[in-house]
Amino acid sequence: MAAFPCSQVVSKPWQVFISFSGQDLRNNFISHLEGAFTEAKINYYIDNKETPSESQNVFFTRIQQSQIALPIFSSQYAESKWCLNELVEVMKQAEQGKLRVIPIFFNVTPKDVGSPYGSFGCKVYAESQHNPSSLPIWTAALKSATGNIGLVLKNYSNERLLILEIVASVKKVLALEPNSHNALSREISPVISGGRISSSGKFFLDEVMNHRIKQLEEMIDFKCDQTQIVGIVGMPGIGKTTLAEEYYARSDDRYVFNKFISDIREMVEQRGHHYLENKLLAGQELNDEANIFSKKIFLVLDDVSQKKHIEFLLQNRRRIRKGSKIVITTRDKSSIAELSPDIYVVPPLNDTDAWQLFKDHAFKSGVSSTTGNFSKLTRKFVDYAGGNPRALEELGKELNGKDEAEWVTRLQNLPYQCNINISRELRISYEELTVQQKDAFLDIACFFRSEEENYVKCLLDSECGDVVKELADKFFICISAGRIEMHNLLCAFGKELRSGERMCDHRKTATILRDAIQQETKDVRGIFLDTCTETKGIPVDRDTFTKKFKPMHLRYLKIYDSLCPEKCRAGSPEGLDFPFEEIRYLHWENIELKELPSDFNPKNLIDLRLPYNKKIDRVWGAVKELPRLKWVDLSHSTKLTDLSALSRAYGLQRLNLKGCTSLDKLPEEMGNMKKLIYLNLRECTTLSSLPEKLNLISLKTIILSGCSSFNKFELISDNLEFLHLDGTIISTLPPTIQNFKKLVLLNLKNCTMLESLPDCLNKLKVLEELMLSGCSRLRNFPKIKETMENLQILLLDGTSVEKPLQDQLQMNGLSMLRRLCLSRNNMIKSLQPCISELSNLQWMDLRYCKNLTSLLTLPPNLQYLNAHGCISLKTVASPLALLLPTEKGPSSFIFTNCEKLEHVAENEIICYAHNKTRISSDALNRHNKGLAFETLAATCFPGSVVPAWFDNKASGAVLERELPPYLRDNGFAGIALCAVVSFKNYKIQNNNFMVKCICELNNVETSSSFFNFHIGDLSETDNQQQCTIKSTHVFIGFTSLFSGEMRRVPTKASIRFEVTDGTSEDAKCEVLKCGFSLVCESDNGSWHANAEASQLVCEPDNSISDAKADAVPKDNGSGADGRSRGDELRPGEKPTTGDLMHQKKTENACLQLSRLLVDINEVSDKKKWNELPFALCPCP
Repeated sequence: MAAFPCSQVVSKPWQVFISFSGQDLRNNFISHLEGAFTEAKINYYIDNKETPSESQNVFFTRIQQSQIALPIFSSQYAESKWCLNELVEVMKQAEQGKLRVIPIFFNVTPKDVGSPYGSFGCKVYAESQHNPSSLPIWTAALKSATGNIGLVLKNYSNERLLILEIVASVKKVLALEPNSHNALSREISPVISGGRISSSGKFFLDEVMNHRIKQLEEMIDFKCDQTQIVGIVGMPGIGKTTLAEEYYARSDDRYVFNKFISDIREMVEQRGHHYLENKLLAGQELNDEANIFSKKIFLVLDDVSQKKHIEFLLQNRRRIRKGSKIVITTRDKSSIAELSPDIYVVPPLNDTDAWQLFKDHAFKSGVSSTTGNFSKLTRKFVDYAGGNPRALEELGKELNGKDEAEWVTRLQNLPYQCNINISRELRISYEELTVQQKDAFLDIACFFRSEEENYVKCLLDSECGDVVKELADKFFICISAGRIEMHNLLCAFGKELRSGERMCDHRKTATILRDAIQQETKDVRGIFLDTCTETKGIPVDRDTFTKKFKPMHLRYLKIYDSLCPEKCRAGSPEGLDFPFEEIRYLHWENIELKELPSDFNPKNLIDLRLPYNKKIDRVWGAVKELPRLKWVDLSHSTKLTDLSALSRAYGLQRLNLKGCTSLDKLPEEMGNMKKLIYLNLRECTTLSSLPEKLNLISLKTIILSGCSSFNKFELISDNLEFLHLDGTIISTLPPTIQNFKKLVLLNLKNCTMLESLPDCLNKLKVLEELMLSGCSRLRNFPKIKETMENLQILLLDGTSVEKPLQDQLQMNGLSMLRRLCLSRNNMIKSLQPCISELSNLQWMDLRYCKNLTSLLTLPPNLQYLNAHGCISLKTVASPLALLLPTEKGPSSFIFTNCEKLEHVAENEIICYAHNKTRISSDALNRHNKGLAFETLAATCFPGSVVPAWFDNKASGAVLERELPPYLRDNGFAGIALCAVVSFKNYKIQNNNFMVKCICELNNVETSSSFFNFHIGDLSETDNQQQCTIKSTHVFIGFTSLFSGEMRRVPTKASIRFEVTDGTSEDAKCEVLKCGFSLVCESDNGSWHANAEASQLVCEPDNSISDAKADAVPKDNGSGADGRSRGDELRPGEKPTTGDLMHQKKTENACLQLSRLLVDINEVSDKKKWNELPFALCPCP
């Protein structure tokens, strides 16, 4: 029988899935959270890791591939169908025990999010209008999510503290992973007030127990004739025995012979194996082994600690009749691994149930959990316990009746002082470990928690076998995304157990060190000393390690400053002796030595880190044997000139020499480093070249970024995958580069002396990214004679390449290109028509191409085009409007500061956006049942007039209109929005801004729905200059967020526009005019005009001529009657032929008025109207 899915070892590539909504949030809070996760080595997933064109099914898959979901609830979360549907999938996975959830409440409260009546709930209701069946699903998911104890921003003084708490919480959850790569979740269950206490006195909520019993029942089939042995495994206190007891109680009538034998470990230790067998036979009428095992049996063996216990009883199944069912609880998965593949790993409690259990024990004295700061403190204790029922119970009992100050003190001591009863339970498992396993457990608890698995294995005894796997099987550690994690309880237990031999408590290490000097300390295995909080000098002198300590057994030494490494206060004086024969890990920041002492014997050294050393010029004098050395970090050692000491480091895998500004050459002996994988020489400013004939056969990554004297690069490894030469002064690449058959990334950014590239570039068949940004002398791009089928990113910004793609496209050499950057290239005057052959190109950057005059055509699937600052751009040719836009995702076309853009070109831009919106809306309705992005299409360009086809206009930023009663009959498909914004040489703060629309829809029942859209934004990513917008611009956005069947037809719309820099509304920008039009859809999905509706003409908005509108620069174009372009018809006035001619120019291919150039009142044939691609539904 296959193992139950929850117990299988499944590799999940992502530790955290982040779900959020809003560009403001992305640009600020989320970006800082990403940085914190990266620094904490947490592997996270965010939507920008996919191309914008992916369907939401991709994100559902990513949720399933993650261990933790982080829904970040904000006011905009409720306005995104994508987020709400993601939440449904998150809670679905959580309920199945496959995912853990940590809700984050950003400027909202759990009550806001969970309530269907507040502003958040109203927004959710509004989002469900197109698909009413989604409302109860969303509501249930929100209620379930808010039932989990989350992190609320208002409980922290600033966002930084919240981010730190999120990182800490994620680390705690990751430490709970029950086995290698197993992402068993805290199952989500509603708050249950009642509970059950088993015969062993352990508390469990009924809903939790029912869920776990159900999972076990799916693993054990009593109707099956095959013998089944199922293991229930997990760390101490997780609830294995309680679960087994309950399952036995519900199943003990299945067979004639049923037996539950508890406390087998203790029984065998005290009375031996024969007593165990007597226990099995006791109480049977036929006290005969043959009679008992001649029948099918249901047997539960509780707390088995060794495999031999099972073998003695069951004798490798020989004495068990076929069809019997055996359940075994154990803390050691390896003890039953050979007997059965069916293993159930007991997951921790979810936050809601953990909170309830803790409260039931911590507040028995009558104190309310809501008094003072008890609620906040409770959350921290619950987080620390990590869903372990025994820990929650014991901590609750310990704190019951104590005041708030005592709670705070206990919380501060939690990482270093384990609860006495929990400690007693953990010690039982600890004492069963071998000596090597004990040492490895303590080393990890004190020094190497959250480090990479392979790294820790190298530092531990290799002769001990796979001690890491053994500890994982015994649930002392877990492997999560390749890193070793440990439960908080076990970590505190380990630190408390051997604090004298392992100095790792940052609060006490310096004190211990001082005391040790005075008392001549016993053998010390490791010292981790963080000097950032030390105001006194750390007494590190010659006698510290030689006379007072017994350093011969010291294995791990780390003296560092976690806040500012270069200011580490534990400098070492000259003459320091290093008799560390067992040292494996030596990390000393700012050590202030010219070289390590001559008596230092590095025969066991595995990892050497001496960064930010301002004096060291060589590692040591004589050449020494380095049989185990694998990692070396000498970064920012500004005086380092000699690396000959490492010439015998034959097993070295990673070498970091970043910022070694005096290092002008590498030793030729480096060629002996046949296992070197990673070499970082970033900012070695005096290094001019690498040794000749250097052959590092294993090297995959070399970083020479910022080596401002480096002028010659030669082949160094056939296995190279990542080559960074940015900021060097090389003038060309050698022809031998074609031998880099595995090269994935070639970074040549800001190589200002680079003049040419070899013609053999197309030989790099697996190359995915080619970065040539800032290569100002590069004028020619080599001919691509063979297809580079994997090249997806090509950056040519800041180069002088005039015709970068014409020849290559004719050879179809770049057919897979997805991102192309040509910005800041003043040699480009126009893009060749052959660019349309790039059918996979989705993103193109043309910013600051000051001599670019025309865009003859664009790729058919382009989704993002940025032409900001193309001051000479005049024409965007008509083929643009005839392209078939992709259905896959939203599009954005930016033409800010394109002051010479002709009116016809503006029309082409608008037409393309119209077509994009129509096709995207149809596609979303077909494939996603109306689910859409916030904005499907957006564009902006210089101008001061709301286009004529917007039938609702107003001056200023606010527009209110009554909506037509026939809206539902016409098929309300979407809305077009427009804002005219005055900038007046506006410099964008933080190089980021957006134009935002807040839309309120009201119906006859006076209920309201609110929607937020970004109809335009602009950001500067390279920070070479501050982004400036010089004049008045038109922003147009399209969305089909309203598409689909509507429960209540809106009768009134109120729309307000604002400009924001990502944090607050910007007072320096002013919305001068605005407009919107409703878009209708026919039954067959094609957009059409309603003949009756088309004859209705909007009443003029007299406010358009107020002082603000007068201040807008006048458009030079005029109609036949003298009216300016964009002016509205007066009441009762019929459109003239001149109006229609102007409308043809304005709407062009998008409206196809070239086929229908007649007076509106003369169009009575509906068939002709159905030829139009869409309808603009006028308002009364």
